[in-house]
Amino acid sequence: MIKNLWITGYRSYELGIFKDNDPKAKVIQDFFEQRITNYAEDGTEWILTGAQMGTEQIIGKAVQEVQKKDYNIKHAVMLPFAEFGSQWNENNQALLNVFLRNADYVNKITNMSYHSPRQLKLWQGFMLEHTDGALIFYDPDSGGKPKYDYEAIKDYQDRGNDYQLELIDFDSMQDFANMLYDN
Repeated sequence: MIKNLWITGYRSYELGIFKDNDPKAKVIQDFFEQRITNYAEDGTEWILTGAQMGTEQIIGKAVQEVQKKDYNIKHAVMLPFAEFGSQWNENNQALLNVFLRNADYVNKITNMSYHSPRQLKLWQGFMLEHTDGALIFYDPDSGGKPKYDYEAIKDYQDRGNDYQLELIDFDSMQDFANMLYDN
């Protein structure tokens, strides 16, 4: 059973999502709402994410919708460093603030602002040690930012850790979109 689930995936620019109300974002949100509901029904208690624009922030909305259906699921946002998102434009910072306000728990791995890629490795290590499995919107054939988390998970599994991984690729997401459209 997965008690704590790490969810991550593509950034908004990798998905071609540049507006908060992009229809693609709604499809992704609906998809993850369904998956999170399934995980909640199987006993998952916490969803852990970072706070990147794209999949991670869409997950926040999906968790809120699942919570409205009386599922006892909580959302923790773990930031890799202090002042995360401070270099973003005003609109994206506003979206980040709403995202963080809506989470059940927010914390950062280090109190220092960004100074080294090592902080991101520490963040990955924290996520792996505090979750039982991961759900990643990532297609290994397509590359992109989720590759680093995917590789960290594969390495963690290869070192003998019992850790579940569910990959969602573009075909799965497209099938889901087609199903929504057909209905």
